[in-house]
Amino acid sequence: MFICGFIFVQFMQTKILGRIALAIALLSSLPAAALASAAGAGQEPLQEAARLISEQKFGEAREILEALLASAGEHALPETYYQLTLCYLKQREWKKAEKTLQAFRRSSPENVSGVYLEGYLLFSTGRYEESLKVMEPLVARNPEHAASHKVIGLDQFMLERMELAEAELKRATVLAPEDADAHYYLGRIYFSRNNVPSAVAAFQRAAELDASSVKTFNHLGQTYEALVQYPAARAAYLRAIELEKQQAEKSEWPYFNLGALCLKEGRAAEAVDYLQQALSRHPAWSEGKAKLAMALVSLGRQPEALSLFEEAVRLDARNAEARYQYARLLTQMGKQDEAERQLLLFEKQQKP
Repeated sequence: MFICGFIFVQFMQTKILGRIALAIALLSSLPAAALASAAGAGQEPLQEAARLISEQKFGEAREILEALLASAGEHALPETYYQLTLCYLKQREWKKAEKTLQAFRRSSPENVSGVYLEGYLLFSTGRYEESLKVMEPLVARNPEHAASHKVIGLDQFMLERMELAEAELKRATVLAPEDADAHYYLGRIYFSRNNVPSAVAAFQRAAELDASSVKTFNHLGQTYEALVQYPAARAAYLRAIELEKQQAEKSEWPYFNLGALCLKEGRAAEAVDYLQQALSRHPAWSEGKAKLAMALVSLGRQPEALSLFEEAVRLDARNAEARYQYARLLTQMGKQDEAERQLLLFEKQQKP
């Protein structure tokens, strides 16, 4: 139960940090109706931009579309705004995306793709309740639209309404069984509710559908660890690390989780290596410094550990576990006055 509790805390800490990455991943769910319309219009620049978007070449597509918009002015075709919105979203240019989306919605207010995109953009910028107000009527009109169910599920997920989120994401996986992200977030919901076997199955399915996902293999490792299947957990973390090294976007989590597992298994020297790599990706991280300090204590390197504990509580005064371990080390090193002070602070943190 301790393992599940610890990983649930980590899950809650990383949920908001992962929102932007999730928003980018959701681009694969965006309807293609407007792009098809562009091709049908016989406009060569729009067709070329649509091709580049389909190939994930958003920067090149953006250049074409911005030039097209500049030359056409108020006579620009609606599809120009739609495609440019996709590019801005992929490049995290939220304000520009909102502006071009508004232009598209003015010209095509009933276009389902535009309505979906508005709900998606609201989700991407953390306006979950507003997103729901857009997406729920869209689902009522189009109950078989898997991507809309997924966005609703993720809105509910971010609002911590797990039962509602689970129902919507389950619906999304039924309507679009090949959607890796829907399975992944369903797995996170299962895990948050301590339904670890179902979480394993969901993460395994997500990994089958997207074998390049660092987050999926990292969370798969956590579920195996919660089941005390340490060899399987190690293999999943190592796979996540291998993938992370190949990708531009970096993540400290698989290194941290594998380091913590090594420490649990008594492999302190190996733990130090992975935890140092985690901190190289997130230097000002209280939890990472505290865990590395614990590994160093196991190796008898108390002065280094003491310095790290000091930094950990300075970076995050609410990190009660770091403060407790810091007090223990101070006691071991004969620094009784400071140890007592830290223990008092720890005890205050434990009071409701």
